[in-house]
Amino acid sequence: MVNHKLTGIIKENLDAMTANWAEEVTKSEVMSTYHKFDEASIRERGKAVFVNLAKWLEGGAKIHEVEEYFEKVGFTRLEEGFPLSEVHYAIYLSKKIFWNYVDWRDTVTGTFTTSSATQVMAVFNNYFDLSSFHVTNGYFRGLISKLDSYQKLTKNDLMRLFLKGNVVAGSDEDDDFVWRPV
Repeated sequence: MVNHKLTGIIKENLDAMTANWAEEVTKSEVMSTYHKFDEASIRERGKAVFVNLAKWLEGGAKIHEVEEYFEKVGFTRLEEGFPLSEVHYAIYLSKKIFWNYVDWRDTVTGTFTTSSATQVMAVFNNYFDLSSFHVTNGYFRGLISKLDSYQKLTKNDLMRLFLKGNVVAGSDEDDDFVWRPV
């Protein structure tokens, strides 16, 4: 029952959620690689996450399908030159936007009771936690397959791949990173 309600929220609000995600991505300073894509491509990427979440909630997506999908996303984002931190931030934005729709809907309609809140959070968190895990796996698999083509990986190469977007690097002589909120 809870999954059916969550799937309904996605289906009823898919276009609005996709538009909100695309807006967040295009205005975020952290998402500079996404800024290289046209609006239709950005929307397509955001929409895919919500469509796959609906499929997961309906019970139509098997664990191995979710794994394969997100590993492919991770591998593809590496090929496209995305830093891993930016890919994870995109997942975070999807989660934030979806949760805002669930919260707004519940405030207006009282759809979810306290007893169903645990179910909602478990299903929801499983999907997004697994997506992060499998995106990272796919990204690393792609990186490992490319290692032979690299003569030498430098500190700057690793920073570009993993840290761009949400860190402030010190001077070249300084090996410490200062994390800042995004």
